[in-house]
Amino acid sequence: MNSRILCDASLRGRRSLAGPWYWRLSIHALGMAMLVSGGCALQPAYVTPPLATPTAWSAQRELSERQTVGGDASWWHLLHDDAIDALTKAAFADNPTLIQALSRVEEARADLGVKGAATMPAVDLDANVTRAKSRNTSPIQSGVTMLSNSASAGPAFSWELDLFGRISQSVDAARDHLDARTADAASTRLALAADVANDVLSLRACENSRRVWLDDIASREKTLSLTRLRLNTGLASSVDEARILTGLASSRTSLATQVDQCARQVNALVALTGQSSDVVRRHVGITQAGPGVDQVFMPRAPRALPELPATVLASHPDVVSAEREAAAAWADIAVARADRLPRIDLAAALSGQWIRAAGSSLDFNTWSIGPSLTGPLFDGGAGAANVRSAQARYTRATANLQATVRTTTEDVENALAEQVSAAARVTSTREGVDAAHTTFTVSNDQWKAGAISLFELEDSRRQFASAQDAEISARRDQGQAWIALVKATGAAITLTPDTTSHE
Repeated sequence: MNSRILCDASLRGRRSLAGPWYWRLSIHALGMAMLVSGGCALQPAYVTPPLATPTAWSAQRELSERQTVGGDASWWHLLHDDAIDALTKAAFADNPTLIQALSRVEEARADLGVKGAATMPAVDLDANVTRAKSRNTSPIQSGVTMLSNSASAGPAFSWELDLFGRISQSVDAARDHLDARTADAASTRLALAADVANDVLSLRACENSRRVWLDDIASREKTLSLTRLRLNTGLASSVDEARILTGLASSRTSLATQVDQCARQVNALVALTGQSSDVVRRHVGITQAGPGVDQVFMPRAPRALPELPATVLASHPDVVSAEREAAAAWADIAVARADRLPRIDLAAALSGQWIRAAGSSLDFNTWSIGPSLTGPLFDGGAGAANVRSAQARYTRATANLQATVRTTTEDVENALAEQVSAAARVTSTREGVDAAHTTFTVSNDQWKAGAISLFELEDSRRQFASAQDAEISARRDQGQAWIALVKATGAAITLTPDTTSHE
């Protein structure tokens, strides 16, 4: 059983509205409404839960010159890569995930408008026209028919007084949800730009590796031709030819695998940006050229460090979203508590009446004004359960906020560690390529002179190709580590002075 207490203190009458007493009564009622609508707080104001944040990052150091990139900056331009710029712009214009995030922002904004409308009075217009026919069946005047026409029209006013803050807290919760959805959209935009940049770097690295294998295959084919000439003159054995063919087949297999990986990277960019594969390849600079072609451009990311943890965590969109959801959950507790308390509604109506019957007419006005009080009398514990449910949602929201802070901190630390590792690998692999190239060049000359065996030549060739591939991967990883740092910090990074250098 769910009954409600109803107290109706309406005043009604049928009198001309010209009298000043009516307006005095209306003004007094509205004044009382404004006073009551101030509301009563049912709980303390929301305070952001204490967050466990580090005082500094593990790799933090002071920079002599600073250039801060705010979270709203187009950070990908710092890579100076035209393909990333163009494809990121295309992704922002036509990416389903981003469109969904933006639509959720608009939905939350509309919901805020709905909740905000409840703070204002509602005015409706009621009007009706009636034509009736009646027949007298009494013995005295049997068979007499009478026609009557009536009409009425007038405004109706209603306003719920926010006595216990139910409406204002609902508005606060809706506003917090809007802020959370806006932060989610910013996070989606950040992640989308990072995905595009990562995939472009992966595609460039894949294309460079493909060209390494093309050059390796061309070199092996030349060696095979020379080996067959030697075989015909008796200076080489069939085992040497077989060894060359084995290495050539292995390189061709590696090339086929590399081509498949490149195609997958192109497809990933097509899915992100909505552009055709031809457009993606043209932006990245992929051609079907054969061996001996220079490698495609590979951007060099500027050196960067994250801002202080407090700055990063205060502005990171994921953390902002989680914190706003916690604030909304806190407001929902107040709404649930207010739902258990009485409500006061102020209503007023004005109506003009016109009646015409039996050759005569009557015109008059009616009005009514007054508050009504409604409140739960017995709800079987539903109200208390709703409060407990709201409190549980707040506990879950604060736990999610703490988890988001920890995850963000972990992501930043991992990105910093990856930056250090990638920088070291770029240096070591560059040295490895130089050494392997020297070894292969000398070995090739020695083999042609008959000073070393074909086995030694093939070993040096394999080491050279492997060193080139390792350097390409290290340079890709260095760029992606920088992107990971930008994403982890919400683009709250500090750059060193050499921000424009690239390869």
